[in-house]
Amino acid sequence: FFPVAEHGPCHNLEVEGRIPETLVGGVYVRNGANPMFPPVAGHHLFDGDGMLHAVSFTRCHGDGDGDGDGRVRAGYVNRFTRTHRLVEETRLGRPCFPKAIGELHGHSGIARLALFHARSALGLVDGDPSKGMGVANAGLVFFDGHLLAMSEDDLPYAVHINSDVGGDLETLGRYDFHGQLNNCGAMIAHPKVDPQTGELLALSYDVIKKPYLRYFKFSADGRKGPDVSISSIQEPTMIHDFAITKNFVVIPDQQVVFKLQEMLKGGSPVVHDKDKTSRFGILPRDDPDDSRLVWVDVPDCFCFHLWNAWEEMEEDSGDEVVVVIASCMTPADGIFNETACDQQQLRSVLSEIRLNRTTKKVARRTIVPCMNLEAGQVNRRFLGSKSRFAYLAIAEPWPKVSGIAKVDLLSHHGKQPTTTTSNGSVGGGGGGGMDGGGDEQQQQQQQQPHVVAKFMYPPGCYGGEPMFVPRSGSGSDAEDDGYLLVFVHNEATGKSELLILDASSHGPSMEVIASIKLPSRVPYGFHGTFISKEELKHQKDRLYS
Repeated sequence: FFPVAEHGPCHNLEVEGRIPETLVGGVYVRNGANPMFPPVAGHHLFDGDGMLHAVSFTRCHGDGDGDGDGRVRAGYVNRFTRTHRLVEETRLGRPCFPKAIGELHGHSGIARLALFHARSALGLVDGDPSKGMGVANAGLVFFDGHLLAMSEDDLPYAVHINSDVGGDLETLGRYDFHGQLNNCGAMIAHPKVDPQTGELLALSYDVIKKPYLRYFKFSADGRKGPDVSISSIQEPTMIHDFAITKNFVVIPDQQVVFKLQEMLKGGSPVVHDKDKTSRFGILPRDDPDDSRLVWVDVPDCFCFHLWNAWEEMEEDSGDEVVVVIASCMTPADGIFNETACDQQQLRSVLSEIRLNRTTKKVARRTIVPCMNLEAGQVNRRFLGSKSRFAYLAIAEPWPKVSGIAKVDLLSHHGKQPTTTTSNGSVGGGGGGGMDGGGDEQQQQQQQQPHVVAKFMYPPGCYGGEPMFVPRSGSGSDAEDDGYLLVFVHNEATGKSELLILDASSHGPSMEVIASIKLPSRVPYGFHGTFISKEELKHQKDRLYS
């Protein structure tokens, strides 16, 4: 997790295997928290400045002198997202903005807030809240011709990608969608792009004043619809993620809430309210208000991430239900609680949650018990519709990631999976062998009936969120026809690489297609995206056209 410095564009990286044609002309980018300056007080993983790590792919055609061999080459660069707070702290040469989770506790947190506002009032630091105070370190989405880096405490930041190999990344600035979000101080880190309509749907929550939650969406060409105030949210609630279906948005209202008054008592403003009943709201996504919003209670449920959702008809009753696929986390505040992480008490269990809009009843099913599954995705072409497979990080020992699980969401009965390993390929001295094998104990651990394939990293090697990229030009409609991209780090050697895996694996092996050796260590981070060659053609190089 230790931060790294920026590394300028590096070309022609060493590659073992062959980079798939699908990736040619595209860029894989992953976000993460990377503090520019050493913390002076309390620090939490989520507090670090946003840094993007990008691997781009292009074909080397040569110059007519025989230098080009037609192979696909890879380049790497990492850059800070230059948020307003990072620019100010760089100017001052030290951290000065309060860290939302690590520092704002109790009376010392109040003192730090007071000191920051005093410095701002004296002109020592530009603390104008209208310029943003976020870190842009969590989510990524490509929309409206821009790569947007996001954290839920601010508006997104637009980043321009140089499409050449190892092309550089340039922060264009805080992005308010051409003035359409000028009355909105923040957008959550996980907006959804509907693969059928091209619309982007999003939420914004406020920890100070009502409305505490708003929903809005943008058409495929970037035009914003009306704000929908969710008036039935009666207290500021942390909502990191949500889900969409063809006709609805699914809004979690859970037990982690903001109570700023707790700081006066010496506590944290981020509180697990055990007296609150968690619930999910089902809102027609085209409604101009929340009059048809239906709430369904889901007791003792906290989902930091929701992987997909869709609509179904119940066979026995004929009622319409909304099916949500999510990882249910306990304790609910565990991800903010270092004690839970240190003692490995936190659990994140992949579950199916069925919400009946008619009866307002819920049915829950554990898909994969006894395994922490966090950070991942489904094939994004299936977002909002029924999907069979999810690719998720095995977050063990928490908060590290020791492998990848491919999960069959629809099979209620299945065979035990076969675990595969990378056999020491990650910066190790195993001769680059990536054909499976490895420690027998690893191969047998945590067998789960719904896990149709696993890929475990060698001892001392850890990775992050797997990114699914559909295979283009194959003519196949198979949901799992594609590749997985994931950064992996060897803690013994300090070396990192990008692995490209065959996502269609069922059973004996999850084949490694290629391994790209990186010139810089990639710290463990958060979420990423793949921007295709076609999407890059529509990239805009400034905020206002």
